[in-house]
Amino acid sequence: MQTAVKLFAKRGLMLCVILFLIEVALFLIISSLPFFPGEKAFYAGQEGSLNNEFKNATVTTEFWGIFTNNYQIALREFIPVLGPILFAASMYATARVLEIIALNQGVPALLVAFILLLLFPHSWIELPAYAVATAESIWLTYAAVKWLFDTKGRAISWTAELGQLLIYFAIVTVMLLVAALFESVEIALEIPSDPFLFLVMWIPFAAIIAVVSALYLRLARLRRQLKAPAITQF
Repeated sequence: MQTAVKLFAKRGLMLCVILFLIEVALFLIISSLPFFPGEKAFYAGQEGSLNNEFKNATVTTEFWGIFTNNYQIALREFIPVLGPILFAASMYATARVLEIIALNQGVPALLVAFILLLLFPHSWIELPAYAVATAESIWLTYAAVKWLFDTKGRAISWTAELGQLLIYFAIVTVMLLVAALFESVEIALEIPSDPFLFLVMWIPFAAIIAVVSALYLRLARLRRQLKAPAITQF
């Protein structure tokens, strides 16, 4: 596991950040595009089924339903080769459902997308989780291709790759558990008398950001140590 942690530190999080930015771009662009023939009715049906699924549900039921749905999506995005394709397909479907919601409310879809991203803290946890899962899919694909076609004799440490996979699994699981908790509480706090009460969830989100920032600094320090040239002692 120590080797896996070193590999995780060496690779860093840049790929995850890039995928997250691509995810946001897809989210905003697709939700503003016109529907293809037949799409509107299909995604309207999906949006309606989602509403009925959690209608009058308790916070606990909503939490578990949101988590299991999102976790199934993330698990598929871990699949080598197929992960990025499923990642794009998931973002496409989510953006189209968002567009249906915007049409029902009579507001621009782009505005709804910006509000969802900017105001709801769970979005800043859930969307990066999908990027993390897809990043690991790409790393696994890269390792497999290198193992099959590398002619320079540089062996792949599959023990380290398996440890890396477990690390990414753990990160995504925790992120989606927290995101589901945030989203279910946000829904519970959206009451007619005070529809912006859910903004109080930014307080615990700020605490999470502080913890993540501290962990990232430790990761960056480890990465610098791994890149530093070894000092030969005489």
